[in-house]
Amino acid sequence: MDLAPARRVSRAPRARAARLQTAALRTVVGLAFGAVLVLAFMRLVNMAGVYHRLQHLSIGLALACGAAFLSAYVVRALRWRCLLRPCRVTVRRAVAIYYVAIFLNWLLPIRGGELAMSLLLRHTDRIPVSRSLPAVSMDKAMDLLPVVVLLAVLPLTPLRLSGPLWILLLSTLALLVVAGGILVLVAWRPEQIQAILIRPATALLPARVRGGVEEFVATFAATLIALVRRPRLLLIAGALTVVALCLDALFCLLAFRAVGVVVPVWVVLYGYTFFNLAFILPSPPGQVGSNELIGLLIFSGSFGISRTGVGAMFVFSHPWTGFLMTCAGLACLSTTRLTMRGALGLTQKQGQLPAQERGDRSAQMREELEEA
Repeated sequence: MDLAPARRVSRAPRARAARLQTAALRTVVGLAFGAVLVLAFMRLVNMAGVYHRLQHLSIGLALACGAAFLSAYVVRALRWRCLLRPCRVTVRRAVAIYYVAIFLNWLLPIRGGELAMSLLLRHTDRIPVSRSLPAVSMDKAMDLLPVVVLLAVLPLTPLRLSGPLWILLLSTLALLVVAGGILVLVAWRPEQIQAILIRPATALLPARVRGGVEEFVATFAATLIALVRRPRLLLIAGALTVVALCLDALFCLLAFRAVGVVVPVWVVLYGYTFFNLAFILPSPPGQVGSNELIGLLIFSGSFGISRTGVGAMFVFSHPWTGFLMTCAGLACLSTTRLTMRGALGLTQKQGQLPAQERGDRSAQMREELEEA
């Protein structure tokens, strides 16, 4: 009698309990760290002055900055949909999945929304993760491109960056250079690069899963090659990135105006771009405390905006955008026929490949992409 199925069933509750304990521990540690950041923020700003500014909050400007905030992610969702071609995804589905991913990134102590985008798309449209993940990677890389522009025009501005901002800027630039080099090599020597990617990924794996991982990596590389060889598509994605950044800057400008702080447009463009770059770092759940301290470091430390004004802006905008992300994320999650528990479970399935995906052949995928 085969007892293997029974053993697998008995192990499932224990594995689920272990995952829940790990998630709970991460959440508790993250919230404790966030509490320390909040206390540090409260010691750095005049909370009485912050409260006074919040008493005179402009409701109209608050609503307008919320609309700009949500619109920026709609534009990014359209960019991701563009990069997914030749896979066809409706605008409504792309926007819904993007909002859910942003909500998960905001909620989780370790960012898992990017992977959830591909897993949700597989759940709703049966598109393999190996096909959609390159588009997700390229989409996130597009948000780092403003670093190049910032460095190019930095000598023409009176801005003097602090040490931490230089580290963040140069680290992001180094990441872009490495990613760009890999893309060039992928487009120039695809066969050799696929071998380089597959060999280390499968060397330490058991033989029973090695074939599935090889197929996954090969399909990922083939899809990325097809994407890199479509410059018109990348130009459209770049234009959408500019629109999204302008909406980000508009949100920041209106958020400052809502609490009665007038900030020059160039400061908003630079400052909020730096602020967005900081999201590549791990943060507490809900970004508790980290938003406020990073905002002080950038807008007060480098641009000289008053701490009270910056503090009031982030004390207002942080819970406001959190409320918007929660409402949008939960509303969009209902369209995917998943519960919140199911969506969080997707972020924990990073090493699992569906049976149909393990059976794909990379050569066949390349032929389909070339025909499209």
